[in-house]
Amino acid sequence: MTSIAAHVILGSKPEPFLAPLLTSLEGVVDTVIINDNSPEPSPHTHTLNASAFSQHGTLTIDRTPFTDFATARNICLKIHREQNAAEWIAFVDADEVHGETVKTIAKNIAKVPVGIDFVDGYTWHFFQSPDLYTSIERRMMFFRALPDVRWEGRVHEQLRGFSGKRLPLPYVYGHYGHVLSSRRHAEKGRLYSSLGQSGDVVAEDRLDVIDPSEYFRSVWPRLLRFHGTHPIAVQSLLERFRIELGEQFAMSEQLAREYQPWHRRQRNAIEALNYEIRWRSRVFGALANRLVCG
Repeated sequence: MTSIAAHVILGSKPEPFLAPLLTSLEGVVDTVIINDNSPEPSPHTHTLNASAFSQHGTLTIDRTPFTDFATARNICLKIHREQNAAEWIAFVDADEVHGETVKTIAKNIAKVPVGIDFVDGYTWHFFQSPDLYTSIERRMMFFRALPDVRWEGRVHEQLRGFSGKRLPLPYVYGHYGHVLSSRRHAEKGRLYSSLGQSGDVVAEDRLDVIDPSEYFRSVWPRLLRFHGTHPIAVQSLLERFRIELGEQFAMSEQLAREYQPWHRRQRNAIEALNYEIRWRSRVFGALANRLVCG
């Protein structure tokens, strides 16, 4: 069976979706390599130690301080090569959670022929509520651990060193980072700006007084209603958040309605259908179908 290692980058902020992510990777990857660049004491220690990968001795944690995203990911690549960890690498972020189908994909990844270096899926980008999302976007899931692979770019880093093709699959999973508070969103924007990304940022002394109605003014009109099922690994956490963040979720529902007159709702319904068709149509590819269905 073809081996797979997951690479994960963790920063200084707590990652509430880290435990569901790791759970969703059980039975998918053989080992997990972590670059935890948070200062001591790490907010992730308990979650990492409680994971099945830690219990089975298949978790490696690096504590190199953060300089930029490419450097952090290249540290994982360096460890991967030193350990000769796996033939494929799972590209995951700490706020993503996979569904059960990914286990079948991982089991069948040996069927990917030479000349295809990437296996892609799609992600729901949930926003300020687990019942609302902005889009379904194509997303790299797995890539070959080739000798010349490297990451470049301080922010929104890109992989280099490939010549093979990409294979998109009819599979969609969840990205939950923007379900969290507007402050969390603004703090990420400040970090990205410090690494060279252009755009407006919220001043540090304004982080506690953000008005979501204004801050996300451009987003409320385009939010789409989620009618699917969340991955099993994240369901209990989302139920907890429906209590703890219930006020935020209710406000998001209200703002989405206020910013979406009937003609905008019609446009959004068409957009949602287009997103669905885009990822579901991949089932017509014979190779993609074999990976997803076995």
